Amino acid sequence: MVKQKHHTARNQTFKAHKNGIRKPKDHRYKSTKGLDPKFLRNQRFAKKYNKKNPVAAVKVARSLPLTTRP
Repeated sequence: MVKQKHHTARNQTFKAHKNGIRKPKDHRYKSTKGLDPKFLRNQRFAKKYNKKNPVAAVKVARSLPLTTRP
């Protein structure tokens, strides 16, 4: 009688490689599902006020007094 009765690794690697072992696909944006709501809210405001729009940036800079301009 065999020493291990209920398990064998035979044929497992064949089955795994039959369709190829692939890495999971990387997506452009990772899901924010389940993340901290406080962090998500802050992230939303950060995106809102740090947009890469040079026209709007110039308008904001012109509206500031000379002492606070960068």
